[in-house]
Amino acid sequence: MLNLKSPAFLRIHMIKQLRQVLYISFSAFFADLGYQAALSLFSIYLVYLLKAPVYLYGIAEALNYGLGSLFGYFGGRLSDHFGAKKVSIFGNALIPLMSLYVFTNKPLFVILFFSWGWWMRNLRTPARRALLSQVTSTEERQEAYGILHALDIAGATIAVGYITLSLFLKLDLKLVMLTTVAYLATSTLLLAFVKASEKPRPKHTKMGTKEKALFSGIIISTSLFGFSYFSFGYPILTVTQRFNAPYLGTLTYVVFLLVSSLSGYVFGRVKYKEALLLAMGYAVASFGSLGFQLSTSLPLYFASSALMGVSVGMVETFEPSLMSKIYLREGEGMGILSAFRSFGLFTGNLVMGFLYSFHLAYWYAFLVSLVAFLVMLASSQKS
Repeated sequence: MLNLKSPAFLRIHMIKQLRQVLYISFSAFFADLGYQAALSLFSIYLVYLLKAPVYLYGIAEALNYGLGSLFGYFGGRLSDHFGAKKVSIFGNALIPLMSLYVFTNKPLFVILFFSWGWWMRNLRTPARRALLSQVTSTEERQEAYGILHALDIAGATIAVGYITLSLFLKLDLKLVMLTTVAYLATSTLLLAFVKASEKPRPKHTKMGTKEKALFSGIIISTSLFGFSYFSFGYPILTVTQRFNAPYLGTLTYVVFLLVSSLSGYVFGRVKYKEALLLAMGYAVASFGSLGFQLSTSLPLYFASSALMGVSVGMVETFEPSLMSKIYLREGEGMGILSAFRSFGLFTGNLVMGFLYSFHLAYWYAFLVSLVAFLVMLASSQKS
């Protein structure tokens, strides 16, 4: 039974290399402070302002995540060969390409600028996760990933906040997006300060029967979660179109990010069965999707966004923490995790783009994330 009053439930470890963890986590903060502004504006700019069809947005997001899965996988592999720090810095330095799409009104070029920046973000992410593993012990990682997610999403929340205000005040989006380059440069500089000792990489990853079952469960579930966890551009677009107010669409995203950041911080300190809590994260996502399907008012949309925030806070804390403990080649393990998630997102965004016009998109997301919960629940029982 889960005893919330137990000291073991919310035990806080003293992280030995806390400064290195904070360098990496604040790098994530400044990265999201920059590129999340571009991300939150993408669907509004492409569909609402440039009048491109929704299915084109779906194709664009599928392209981002489809090829992004390859960039994520090779980013992990490259970090094992050239070092997680070098690959993190390289990928992070090229993310500002995302900010340039507001300087064109051609949908094709909008997609290309956004995609290249996003792919560089995917290249960096598994390397940055591996870098965090290198500066922490096994016991410290759940808390460290919780800190990373909390600061990561805190930066995203501020980014979407200033984009929301910019849309409300009808500011020049080109000037606003230029500021994101400075935030991303700061993010890259912080990664350069990290001092991590490269650990010898084992040639083989030996896993026992329980570890193999857990590994398979995580990979299958994260793919299914990707199938169901659509780009948040869809809820932004849903609210924008329903109320004819772009700033309300991005405000919905702010709610999601605030709750997600807090959830990452809290769940990073929860000392309970990680695999079971990960399964519960997928379950919460299914109800968040159901909420978007059934919502008829702005408060209900906000509540659905909050549920999705709780879900992502749990998943982004427990997935990498579990993977780092069962897969010995850290970079490759994080690359596999990113690749399978992105593959799921590739398929999910294509399906969501097609079903959106038929008002079935969120029903689909609800059902698939429910299956992810059942698969991970079964795996958690075996482990």
